[in-house]
Amino acid sequence: MKIDIIGRGNVGWHLTQAFEGKADVNCVNPRTLKDLRRDADLYLISVTDDAIADVARRLAASLPTDAVVAHTSGTTGLDAIRPMFANSGVFYPLQTFTKGVSLEYSEIPVMLEASDETTGKTLSAAASMISDKVMEVSSEQRAMYHIASVFSCNFVNHLWALSAEYLAKRGLDFNALQPLIKETARKHEDKTPAEAQTGPAVRHDRLTIDRHTASLARDGENELKEIYVPLTESIMRHHPKSDKK
Repeated sequence: MKIDIIGRGNVGWHLTQAFEGKADVNCVNPRTLKDLRRDADLYLISVTDDAIADVARRLAASLPTDAVVAHTSGTTGLDAIRPMFANSGVFYPLQTFTKGVSLEYSEIPVMLEASDETTGKTLSAAASMISDKVMEVSSEQRAMYHIASVFSCNFVNHLWALSAEYLAKRGLDFNALQPLIKETARKHEDKTPAEAQTGPAVRHDRLTIDRHTASLARDGENELKEIYVPLTESIMRHHPKSDKK
C-alpha cells in the first residue's frame, strides 16, 4: 500500500516510523506539498487542527477526484475535509507523541471514521498494518475520547510539572516520586481508576487535608492550593465516607 503522510510534526513523524517496512510510506511537507505522489492509496493529513482545512483544499487541487484522504485529529470532525474529497475519513491514533521517543505502535488504538464503505476498508487495512486495536468511532465519540485524554494525560502531566517545580523550589528531588508514578499507572492494568484511588481525600482524612492546605497557604503556594482544594473535594464526592480506604 502506498501511503503519503502530509505533515512532519510529532504525529506525522511517528506514523512514518510505524508504517516503515509495512507500507510504501512517503512523508510530505505540508507547506509546499513537495514530493506528493498522485498515485498513493491513502493520504493522511497530519497537521495542526487549524491547518487541516487549508491543507485539504490545496491537496484537492493536486490529487485525483477519487483519492482517499483522511486527517489524524482527535477533535476535528470528518466534515472538515469531506466537502473536498468524496472518499474522506479520519485516522486517529490515540496516544501522546514526541519525536524520537520509541513506542509500541501495535498497542496504540487507531480510531477510524469513513465517508463510505470503500474508504473504510482502505483505512482499516492501513490501520491493521500498525495496530492490534482498530476501532470505528464517530466524530462525536472521538471528541469525547479526546476530552478524556486531556484529563488522563495533559492534566496529569501538568500536575507532575507543578510537583517538580514545588520540590525544586525547596531543593528536593522530583525523581523520588518516580516509583510512585510508575506504580500508580501500573495499578490500572487490573483495577478501574476508581478502585485504584488512594490518598487522604478518598479516606476523608480532614486532618491531613487541612495540614496540606495550611502549608501551601503559609508558603505562598496559592496556585497549588487553588488546584488542591477542588480536586480534593471532587475525590471526596466520588468516594463517599462509607467507602473509606
